[in-house]
Amino acid sequence: MGLFGSITGKSKVKAANKLVQKARSLEDTAQAEQLLAQAIAIYEAIPSDSSAFNDALYNLGMALLYSARLKQGAEAKELYQKAGEKFSYCLVAKSDYLGAALDWGVALMELAPLQGEADKEATYALAKEKFTIADGIQKGVASYNFACLHAVHNDFDACKEALVLALEYKNLPDEEDILNDADMQVAKTKSWFNDFIASINAPEVEEDSEQEDKAEDSFKGTEYSKMNVRTDGYKVEYDKKDK
Repeated sequence: MGLFGSITGKSKVKAANKLVQKARSLEDTAQAEQLLAQAIAIYEAIPSDSSAFNDALYNLGMALLYSARLKQGAEAKELYQKAGEKFSYCLVAKSDYLGAALDWGVALMELAPLQGEADKEATYALAKEKFTIADGIQKGVASYNFACLHAVHNDFDACKEALVLALEYKNLPDEEDILNDADMQVAKTKSWFNDFIASINAPEVEEDSEQEDKAEDSFKGTEYSKMNVRTDGYKVEYDKKDK
């Protein structure tokens, strides 16, 4: 594909992205669905030989994911599965595609409650696999996702540990989003949960120089995520700086 076609493809992806952003800002479900359908049609029309194809494929997965959240039952399940397919293609094309790994895991987490018990557990296992891939690409980036996975399995000690890790790595959603997260509803009833929420906005205690030196030594070699996490209410909206 020539330069002109490449530029055209990128401009189409940008236009579709704007439609998705507008759809997500709307309270009217019918209007949002219409805009998402328009965006999906644009993404799907990007040819595979375009330099914009990989971006189109990833954003197509996201549009399908957002569409699934507006549906129920079989329609929602089908859209979640289609979103996962797009993310899987992204990972085939680029094995360290962080966004695809994380968002595939999230799509699976949202698909699982719509399934029967046997399929549900298999889907949660697959979500764990995707979060593990993401965490291998960027250490700590899936900490909150793991916390949710532990919470739905009533492993609240592991849930707490993962939440603390997410806070340390600065990969934690906003407080309101945590409180409204369906995966966290049972965890919210635990005695430690309110203390954890309070710790999110607690002022940092200044350490003396000796303590600081010890802290630096203890964390030497640890690479904390420098990714700026921005919650969209579903845990995983973040700066995709390399996309």
